[in-house]
Amino acid sequence: MKFHCVGDKHRVNGMTEQTHSERGAVLLGVLIIVLMLTLLGMVSMNLAVQEILQISANKDEATARHVAEAGSDVIISWFHNTNTAPIEASTVFSKRFDLHDSGSSFFDASGRSVFSGASTTPDLLYDATQPGTDHLLNDPVDGWFRSVHSLGRIQTLKVYGPTRPGLLCSVEITANAKHHTRTVALQLGALITPPLRAGVQVGNSGVVLTSDVSLPVWVHWGDLKAKGNVQLGRREDVPVKTGLAPIIGQSYADMASREDRWVTIWTGGDALLTPSSVGSASLPANVYARQDPFPGLHPDIWPYELLKKYAIQHGSYYTRDTSGLLYRNGAIASDSGLTIEEAFKSKAVGHNRGLVFIDTLDQLPPRPDNLGTVVIETDYAEGLFVVNANVKLKPSGVGKSVPVLSPPKDGSSSFAARVPVTLTGIHLNGVLSTPGDLFYDGQPRAFGALLIEGRILPVASTPSPIEVWYDHDFRNGLFRGLPVVYVAPGTWQEKY
Repeated sequence: MKFHCVGDKHRVNGMTEQTHSERGAVLLGVLIIVLMLTLLGMVSMNLAVQEILQISANKDEATARHVAEAGSDVIISWFHNTNTAPIEASTVFSKRFDLHDSGSSFFDASGRSVFSGASTTPDLLYDATQPGTDHLLNDPVDGWFRSVHSLGRIQTLKVYGPTRPGLLCSVEITANAKHHTRTVALQLGALITPPLRAGVQVGNSGVVLTSDVSLPVWVHWGDLKAKGNVQLGRREDVPVKTGLAPIIGQSYADMASREDRWVTIWTGGDALLTPSSVGSASLPANVYARQDPFPGLHPDIWPYELLKKYAIQHGSYYTRDTSGLLYRNGAIASDSGLTIEEAFKSKAVGHNRGLVFIDTLDQLPPRPDNLGTVVIETDYAEGLFVVNANVKLKPSGVGKSVPVLSPPKDGSSSFAARVPVTLTGIHLNGVLSTPGDLFYDGQPRAFGALLIEGRILPVASTPSPIEVWYDHDFRNGLFRGLPVVYVAPGTWQEKY
C-alpha cells in the first residue's frame, strides 16, 4: 500500500522554487557588480591612457620649450665669442660702431642699436624649411644646435631690433619635439663696458719704469701708457718693436735682445733714458713722448659708479672693514667676513671670479683719504678685480700655466691670425684696476691688463719686473667673467 503526502510535496517544490529564485537574484547581482567593475575598469583605463597621453604631450611641449631655450643660449654665446658664430653671420654679432671715447660698441653715438629689423623682416633669419638650412641648424655632427638634436629640432631662428628703448635686440626661436612646437622670445641688453686698449696704464703720479738693474714693468703684445715724465732707464733695457719677434710667450729676461711685435710705449711728458756706454742715446722708434694733451695717449677710464653697478648686478660687490675683511653686498656681520684670499683665489685655470669690486672704506667715490690698503698674496687669481684701495701685490706661489691667444698677426682681425701660446708662471689672469698706488714684491706675471691711476712701485731696492702679456680681446670690451649681453628682465615669453 502506497501513501502520498501532498502537503510535503508542495513544501519541497516551494522550497526548490524559492532557492532557485534566490540563486537567480544573487547571480544577477554578481553580474551587475561585474558589469559595474568592468565599466569602472574601462573608465579608469581610459583615464589612465588619457593621463599618460597628457603627460607625454606635456613632456614633449616642455622638451620643445627647452630646445628653444637652448637655442637662445647658443645665440647669446655667439655675442660673447663671435668666432663660434656662423661665418656668414659673424658680423651680425660684432660691435660695428667705433666710438671715440668708448671704443667699439653695439650702439651708435645716439644710442641706437645695430639691430633695426622687425619680426617680419629680421636682421637675421634661418628657416629649417629652406634648402640647406636644416643641415646648418640641426645636423648632429656639425649643426649649430647639434647638442640638442636628440631632443628636438630648431625650426626657425630670428634676431631683430629691440622693442624696448635701450636694449640691444630681440631673439625668437621656434623648436619642435615630436608633434609639439614652441616659440621662445626674449630681448637682450648689452653692457657698455669701457675697453682697455693697453697692457699697462699708469695715471697722473707717473711711474719709474726701469732702474739701472732691470725694468720693473715689462709689457708684451700691447701698449704701455703713462702720464707725466717717464724714466725709461737704459736704452738696451727698452723692448723694441719688430715684426720678426717670435710669438712664443718668452719672458724678456730670457731674450738676448728684448723684442716684441706689438709693444709701444706712450708717455704724457718726456721719455728719459739713463746714459749708457752701450746703447744709443736716441729713443727707440716704438716710444712716443709728450703725447698729453696731444693725441696718442688716450687713457682708458673705468668709471667708479658704472663698475660698482655692474658688480652689484652681474658680479661680486664687497665692502670692507678696518681689519681688511670683505663683506658681500655690504652685509657686515661678525661671521660673514671673507679674506682677500677667499675672494680672489682661483682653484684652477678656468675658475673665473667674474667682476670683483671692492669698495672704498666709506663706499663713496675714491679719494686719497678713503682708500686704505689691500694686500693680495694669492698665487693665482682669474677675473676682473676693481680694488678701490692702494694695493700691495706679492704672490705667494709660482702661478699657473695658462693657454692664451696672441693678438692677430699683421693687423688682421681674423681669428685664424692669432697664435696659441702657453704662458707660464701667471699669477693674474684678467684685470687689476685701482685708483691708488700699486706696490709689488717678487716677480708677478699677468695675462690681461693693469689699470693703475696712481704709481707702480717695487718694494725691493733691486726689483724684478711685473711682466704683463696684453689680452687683445680687451680692446673690443670683451672680458671673460663679465657678460657682453644678458637677458633683459621681464622680456622672456613663450608664444603659442
